[in-house]
Amino acid sequence: MVDVSHYSGDLIDRASELRRDDQWIAARLRDPATRLVPVHQGRNLLRDRSAAFLTPGDVDGFPDDPLMEPIFLGIDEVGPLFAVDMSHLDERVVAGPGEDCVLEELYGIATQLFRRDASLLSHAAWLVRWRHHHRYCGVCGHVTGSREAGHVRVCTNDACRTLAFPRTDPAVIMVTEFADRCLLARQKNWPGGLHSCLAGFVEPGESAEEAVVREVREESGLEVRDVRYHATQPWPYPSSLMLGYFAVATHDAVVIDRDELAAARWFTREELVALPDGVELPRRDSIARSLIDAWIAAR
Repeated sequence: MVDVSHYSGDLIDRASELRRDDQWIAARLRDPATRLVPVHQGRNLLRDRSAAFLTPGDVDGFPDDPLMEPIFLGIDEVGPLFAVDMSHLDERVVAGPGEDCVLEELYGIATQLFRRDASLLSHAAWLVRWRHHHRYCGVCGHVTGSREAGHVRVCTNDACRTLAFPRTDPAVIMVTEFADRCLLARQKNWPGGLHSCLAGFVEPGESAEEAVVREVREESGLEVRDVRYHATQPWPYPSSLMLGYFAVATHDAVVIDRDELAAARWFTREELVALPDGVELPRRDSIARSLIDAWIAAR
């Protein structure tokens, strides 16, 4: 069984083979059964703590903008879904379908949403953000155009024609354990007493397992072995794919990188269940919390 994390499991068929079918896409954008997932300056539209949708008819007559071209997300049991960037419009226009509709940052309310909605909304916001950042070619600076229902940007300079694809940045995150204790750390800019797993981006030419070893060494001075995979999680803040691991330290003498961390300490399972004063664990929608909970359960 696939382990489904928050921000995955939106239960849609991404139907990538249809992205190149311009006639099918055009027909769906005239279909009143099609649902649009609006994104406004990074915020999502919600109604009663659930995803709210527009129809193609709702956006007829809105001011034209090249970035408002819908991006095909896929098909669920109801029908086709498209993301639409409405950032150039007044937010009161976007929230117009009903007085109970509001625009909210996903990060602030994700833990209150059904997993399916969190996944769908992050999927839409992710693609809209990527397109906004690739309006111009990174090679020659010319304007880019849309292909494959919004999933490819192509340079409009005939001498260049460079393609850009949606970005995902792989990062490792790991519970480091030693003698029935696990290491959690605090970054300098984290609120309160939040403690979490060590983590970092995978570097070019490096495997995920090598990144685990390197990141633990760089941040804590520990050497680790027995690197074991746990699960992955798309993390849309802004565009990471978190690769979760467990690793066993060869010793427990921690020497933290003061440029990266404010503190690090070892915790027993009992301490993490009871939570000492001043210690907070990561959000429940994060793979960090999933890793910690899995480690606690593996008594």
